[in-house]
Amino acid sequence: MNYKCPCCGYYTFPVSAKDAVAYGCPVCYWENDVFISGTDEPSDENHGMTLKEARANFRAFGACEREMLKYIRQPLDEEMSGVELTDF
Repeated sequence: MNYKCPCCGYYTFPVSAKDAVAYGCPVCYWENDVFISGTDEPSDENHGMTLKEARANFRAFGACEREMLKYIRQPLDEEMSGVELTDF
């Protein structure tokens, strides 16, 4: 069972986000930061970007940061189950 990435919403995390210390999502390239307490708090794991900014970037061009586009991949079929990007 995979868990939802807090940035892109695809089920790419092998454990829940609260347990996925520094896990990097292969779909959006967000590096999970268990130490932030909200979507507007800058993430040390992501060079000061907030989760809110990363979500907006993912919706706009498909990655948490434009520079990460070369590292991402499309979500697998099993990672897409029930994903609603409008929830973010």
